[in-house]
Amino acid sequence: MAEQPFKKHGLNLDSRERLTATGIRRVDFFSDELITAQTDLGQLNIKGEELHIESLDSDSGDMLVKGKVGAVSYTESSPTLSFFGRLFK
Repeated sequence: MAEQPFKKHGLNLDSRERLTATGIRRVDFFSDELITAQTDLGQLNIKGEELHIESLDSDSGDMLVKGKVGAVSYTESSPTLSFFGRLFK
């Protein structure tokens, strides 16, 4: 299986109501209070109120989020553990 090329990642936040992100690999979770997405630079966490993903282009990695953004943070990516790896951690 061929490795996917690195996607350039960027964020733009306008008035804490409109967040544009590039370089999104996938969205792992979303609710009206939290969105988590994977980038090549780690997991992106967007917290707020009334959040919704307006658009997501899986080919280009562009995502538009609207709502009241309260915090944006990153969590370093770690290798996914197998079932037994998580069990005996």
